[in-house]
Amino acid sequence: MLVPMKIDYGVRILVHLATLPKNSIVKGSEISKARHVPENFLFQISNDLIEKNFIRSVRGPNGGYVLEKNPSEISIASIIRGLDKTMAPVSCIEFPDLCQVSGQCSQQDMWTDVEKVLISKLETVTVKDLADKDKVFVSTKAINRN
Repeated sequence: MLVPMKIDYGVRILVHLATLPKNSIVKGSEISKARHVPENFLFQISNDLIEKNFIRSVRGPNGGYVLEKNPSEISIASIIRGLDKTMAPVSCIEFPDLCQVSGQCSQQDMWTDVEKVLISKLETVTVKDLADKDKVFVSTKAINRN
């Protein structure tokens, strides 16, 4: 299974903001460069993140984006629900009426169980968890260069 790029980029944006001092305002172009998120996607995804109150946009020459919620309160599952609305590994779980064998398929229960396990795990991982690991990784990388 592949995680949609929209989700991956959304997590990258939020983790980047969480690694900075509280209430830091960061330009989209800076996030784009630091996290390898194409600017056009960053601006599209940031609109969804703003709509879901994960981040806030600040206008003006010193404007940019700021984290709106405490990173320890943002689970990865909540980001996925906010950006994609589903964690179903196959479409028949999300849209059973569109599946010709729904209700008679031996795989449907298995995929439903996979979705439940995935949701359960991703509810326990927060943006703060990833930001803390990111800080350690960045620090270690800087030390290894010297």
